[in-house]
Amino acid sequence: PALMKKLAEEMAAREASFISVFYGQDVSEEDAVKVQEIFEKAMPQAEVSLLSGGQPVYYYMISAE
Repeated sequence: PALMKKLAEEMAAREASFISVFYGQDVSEEDAVKVQEIFEKAMPQAEVSLLSGGQPVYYYMISAE
């Protein structure tokens, strides 16, 4: 979570309007929701979507627009 908080704070400076958080198969939905909340708190102006990617290759992929 500390790494995600740092990433969210860095992304907040870019003033993105849309954030997509994809989580892989080895991440529980509960943990993914915690990451979503970190981004929502750091970037209240952005719409944050949480999506299950279901892949074993990554834990998270974050997209900012």
